[in-house]
Amino acid sequence: MTSMHLIPEKQAAEQEWVRESRFGQWFQTTNIWYDYVLSEAIFDFKQLLGKNVSGTRQLLDIGCHQGLAFQLLEEHFAPKTIIGVDIDGEQINLAIEAGTRCQCQVKCEQGTVYKLDLPDNSIDLIFCHQLLHHLSAQTRGLDELYRVLAPGGVLLLGESCRSFLDLFWVRLLFRHPKQIQKTAHEFVELVKSRGFHISDEEIKSSIPWWSQKDLGVTEKIGWPRKQQEPTEVLMVARKPKLGCSGD
Repeated sequence: MTSMHLIPEKQAAEQEWVRESRFGQWFQTTNIWYDYVLSEAIFDFKQLLGKNVSGTRQLLDIGCHQGLAFQLLEEHFAPKTIIGVDIDGEQINLAIEAGTRCQCQVKCEQGTVYKLDLPDNSIDLIFCHQLLHHLSAQTRGLDELYRVLAPGGVLLLGESCRSFLDLFWVRLLFRHPKQIQKTAHEFVELVKSRGFHISDEEIKSSIPWWSQKDLGVTEKIGWPRKQQEPTEVLMVARKPKLGCSGD
């Protein structure tokens, strides 16, 4: 695939996308992010899918950042091709380098989730991790993912929820659009509203230690913790096969 030249579209997309803070960009290169957020999410997705996934030809990593997920995705889902797309050109250059460490073919492009340079119904599996809460136009992003996903294809969607994003230290250190963040249930309902089918067995909501107000200290020492809203949700969303309603 050749690099996309979508300057007008890219500028429009940036108005509907909040760039992560410098601290946030740095954090996504740390071992904490890789070991406790990214790796665990991909492992959990594999567990949620179980054997309910066929051979993956093309896998799209949307919002791929520096390509840190590429080798994990190759290990767990064995795609023939990984396509990495990110709006940040600097990150794409690093993702291209990361792709050289994979055995499968890896193609990287600078682009926007609002206008992907991909044919309709062309992708078997989409990995969309911690991207949606950066978008002001979340439904537009989901509609574009639905367009490129093949009938019967799978969207692996992982998101931080309002209860985490509203924490004081998160608002101080990271950047996200205001007023549009959702609970775990609201994220699931949003994805369903765009035509995806999600079964209850393929949803996991949780409160990982890194998303707790005290970073898990209370839990670690055995003190009781007040009931909290889930701070993270993972879901397996499927595009209905041709002739199926998705219900």
